[in-house]
Amino acid sequence: VKFGKNASNQDLYWRIIRTNSDGGVRLLYHGTSTTTTDAYIGISAFNTTYNNPMYVGYMYGTSGSLVNNRTNATNSTIKGVIDTWYKNNLNTNYGKYISTTAVYCNDRSNPAGGYNTGNTSFYYGAYTRLIANKTPSYDCATAEDKFTADSSTGNGKLTYPIALMTADEVSFAGGLYGTNAPTWYYYNSANGSSTGSTYWLLLSPSYWYGSYAYVFHVRGSSHPGNVNDSSVIAAYGVRPVISLKSCIKYSTGNGAPETPYEIVLDPNISC
Repeated sequence: VKFGKNASNQDLYWRIIRTNSDGGVRLLYHGTSTTTTDAYIGISAFNTTYNNPMYVGYMYGTSGSLVNNRTNATNSTIKGVIDTWYKNNLNTNYGKYISTTAVYCNDRSNPAGGYNTGNTSFYYGAYTRLIANKTPSYDCATAEDKFTADSSTGNGKLTYPIALMTADEVSFAGGLYGTNAPTWYYYNSANGSSTGSTYWLLLSPSYWYGSYAYVFHVRGSSHPGNVNDSSVIAAYGVRPVISLKSCIKYSTGNGAPETPYEIVLDPNISC
């Protein structure tokens, strides 16, 4: 999908992830061309501090319990990067086309092993679903983990309606933990890595181990499409995700690299 222009007046390209429960279409950033090898807006850690489970949060609260972690008073490092990019590139001219009710799930649920801040480990919901049970899900059970700009469908904590892809979404697309799985989220139209050798971060917490908080990421060309996890302080690529509103129409294109879908830009849109 070709949608929007960045601050340098370059066209922006996106890959379709799925439809949302609000009827909108979820898109993964694919840079400024279909053949790009740097489909990320920059390099960032998820958070710059690692020694508490709360740092797996896209936003986080205070220490001591999962309830405290989920008060979402403080932006993560990566959220700051994404919000700045959105403000500078999409907010003014394209924000009216982007869904504010789409949910981005930072799933901190179901710590298998029991939540603690000591030297033992526990596993978050996505780890249990994807690695132990092989059962990805689009559900997001806990309101505090449903990051939205509009509070009618989630926590309303997002400054801008943009976040990251989840590990479950990657799994539904064919991604496998610890196994090379080059599929659409990995490839560009030249059949190479859309991010080159750069790994890129996902929204899903993975586990707490010893004194380190871990989140999921996708590897680059050295391990094509391979899903893995790393400490929240590891600096990797940032690939934003947005959702077009359900009423948005496309004008031309069939989704091929040479003729991508192009969105009807109607300044009078009211949906």
